[in-house]
Amino acid sequence: MTKINGNIESVKNSILEKLEEYIDNVYSPGEFLPEEIRDMLCWATCETKREIAVYMDRKNRVLGISIGDSKTVELPELTKERRGEKRLSGVRLWHTHPGGSPLPSEVDINSLKTMRLDAMGVVAVSMEAQAVSGLSVTILKRDEKSGEFTDTELAGPFKPLYAARFNYLFDELVLIDSQAAAYSVENLEKGQERAIIAGVILQGDNVGEEPLAELAELAKTAGATVVATFTQKREAPDSKYYIGRGLAEEIALARQAKGADIVIFDDELSASCIRNLEDVIGTRVIDRTTLILDIFAQRAKSREGRLQVELAQQKYRLPRLMGQGTALSRLGGGIGTRGPGETKLQSDRRHIRRRINYLEEQLREVSERRGVMRKERTKKGLPVIAVVGYTNAGKSTLVNALCDADVFAEDMLFATLDPSVRKLVTPEKQDFLLVDTVGFIKKLPHDLVEAFKSTLEEVVYADLLLHVVDGSSPDADSQIQVVEGIIEELGAGGRPQYLVINKVDLAAEHFGGADSDSKETFVTKRYPRTYFTSAKTGQGLEDLRNAVTEFFTRVEKKFELVIPYSDGKKLSYLHDNGTILEEEYRGDGVYVKGRIPRELWIFGE
Repeated sequence: MTKINGNIESVKNSILEKLEEYIDNVYSPGEFLPEEIRDMLCWATCETKREIAVYMDRKNRVLGISIGDSKTVELPELTKERRGEKRLSGVRLWHTHPGGSPLPSEVDINSLKTMRLDAMGVVAVSMEAQAVSGLSVTILKRDEKSGEFTDTELAGPFKPLYAARFNYLFDELVLIDSQAAAYSVENLEKGQERAIIAGVILQGDNVGEEPLAELAELAKTAGATVVATFTQKREAPDSKYYIGRGLAEEIALARQAKGADIVIFDDELSASCIRNLEDVIGTRVIDRTTLILDIFAQRAKSREGRLQVELAQQKYRLPRLMGQGTALSRLGGGIGTRGPGETKLQSDRRHIRRRINYLEEQLREVSERRGVMRKERTKKGLPVIAVVGYTNAGKSTLVNALCDADVFAEDMLFATLDPSVRKLVTPEKQDFLLVDTVGFIKKLPHDLVEAFKSTLEEVVYADLLLHVVDGSSPDADSQIQVVEGIIEELGAGGRPQYLVINKVDLAAEHFGGADSDSKETFVTKRYPRTYFTSAKTGQGLEDLRNAVTEFFTRVEKKFELVIPYSDGKKLSYLHDNGTILEEEYRGDGVYVKGRIPRELWIFGE
């Protein structure tokens, strides 16, 4: 039983399976027509010689695919519950015209109005050339008096080369939805999803006045407006509903009263728990892991970042697939094979495992390329400093301030996903490489850490770690512990590390600033190498630069020696703990030249 709707009769299973891989995945956020979707539509149209339609939400998640009929994909539940007829559905449709015009038909326009689609996109496909020949997009326009969608506006047609010209339509859709406030009772916030957040506080948990403040910030980062918050103190989460059925029913009433689209829970939930909650609450339920993965999908810009995010998504989905036993079985054939065959559940799992294997292979290639680049840096003798820390601690801003660089920095969670490398030049004309890494967060999904290991290897192989902490955060102490735990998990716990308390211009009382007595009691006793900075004002940056220079000039020992072939353990030790700059196999042994932290040198002078 396939996920693809419409006229699938006589369509090859291989084509259906290929199309199914696109569903529920996010492609090129910010692109109104992602290149991957355009290519898929063209390929599927040429293969089936039929019209192909794909539904996408504003985050570029593929919601459904249909063959032969643009009206056979059922709109997701959230679009049906959007308040009033004055709002768009939040879903746009791209469909093909095989060998036809790039302009919309009358049927297309009627579908656009009936379903209140964000947009009706047309991809004209030349069957002879097996290529896209033209593109156009039609959107709805409001009547200024009634607020009804009585008019339409056409963009295009354009040649495929100019698909990026449609990107401005995202802003246009937000504007159209925001205008709904003038015609409805409820003042919606720029078309954002309205979210209720909920969580369990276990006995003994050390939580502040707002235990779900971080979850609310994550929801905001993902593009949702939090309209209500629920917490419940328990000895342990309920096995069936996580929060208990009573509170679930209370949330259901709040959802109806506040018109919420989605309920977000602060822990990872099982598939059965999500299903039970959705049955009671009556709307879509997601957990913290899904929310973080969604943010990562929005932020990932590079090919490597997208591969890593999709791998984490697929690994998260695999154990959460729900089946219906033999009701979805494929029939077997031949003696001994009749009866239940491969169920839809088994088929989905097979597809996901195949996709996981492909992504892991691609990331292995990425890791190998990073290894080559790392060796090149090692040959040049450039020390590497990895900047790590909790998300939104100011790591990118610090890198920019130290290196006079232009790394993207924004006051938001997970502003940096793709690592960037910048050169730090000290007054003594010494060069160092600073690697800006993805921020950490409590309850960071394990699958996400695994998927990003090729990126986070920079932390493992760095000569020095700068652990950046948001000095203005009241949860700074627990954030330090979260980051240290992840560093240990990565196998970098033994790397030299300096603690950098950033944002001291906004620092909370428990840090107090560089001259505060509280610094001695709270930080310095635990972290002897602690530096107080403000990447924004420049305070403390000179001391940090001097400390980095001192580390590499005084802490590291340079060595140059010939190791006999019979003493392989010594060579292995130097490879594991030091940085090898030159290595040559000679008649009397292996010549090595490099550097190593002085405290790790165990061979005498």
